[in-house]
Amino acid sequence: MKQCINCMTRLPRKEVTEVAWCALCAPCLQIVSDQMKLLYDRPGGAPVQIHQCGWCGVSRSCGIGSRTRCLVCLDDRSVPDPAVQKIAHRLELDGTWRENSEFIAATTVKIRLAKYFQPGRTVLATDVHGLPWTGFRWLTKSHGTWGRNDETGEVQPLKRSRGEENLLYLVRYGKVLKFGRGNADRVGAHVSLGAVPVLVLSASGQEVASARDRLKRLHRTEMVSQRTPVDLFAVLPDGLDVTDQYQRH
Repeated sequence: MKQCINCMTRLPRKEVTEVAWCALCAPCLQIVSDQMKLLYDRPGGAPVQIHQCGWCGVSRSCGIGSRTRCLVCLDDRSVPDPAVQKIAHRLELDGTWRENSEFIAATTVKIRLAKYFQPGRTVLATDVHGLPWTGFRWLTKSHGTWGRNDETGEVQPLKRSRGEENLLYLVRYGKVLKFGRGNADRVGAHVSLGAVPVLVLSASGQEVASARDRLKRLHRTEMVSQRTPVDLFAVLPDGLDVTDQYQRH
């Protein structure tokens, strides 16, 4: 027997439908039957559609002929995932289990979108295997991240924006902190997605990479509670403070 990922009901395989990479029972499928609205159909002839959630407005990419649902929103039949609740506890979130789960999923989506920001492109949608039920990516399965060319209007798949990753940054998304390394576009993308820059240090790419790795060994994850002392200068003492360049206007 298989299990519905949304309500955890165990069902015979013939009564389960694959939705957003996971198994859903008929009652859970019915709740979200009209949740997603089609925005783009087969952009550039690719076997992909881009849908937008009518509940929260978040978009996701999906394969042609596949059923999908929002990357963020849960519903009245959803049950708490113990693993996600452990993440919420570690992040010291004080909402209901559903509020915490949806906040973690929404933040996970924003962090992923920021990795694909490019000048002249508007990032439209991504696809993260495991959301909205888990707070992290299960597998590497994905229909890709898609954006619109601001000059031509063409919708295209995006590659991760790297450039010279010479910045070590710490930003705040609501009640959590996110640290990482990247270029100016990466930090700017976080800010455009609602993050507040706490500290941004500039150094050589090799120094920044080493500092980020030290932080990950210390905290085991790049997303921590806002009460967690994340000291960028402790791992990058010679870094140049360029935070003022990324303040929201």
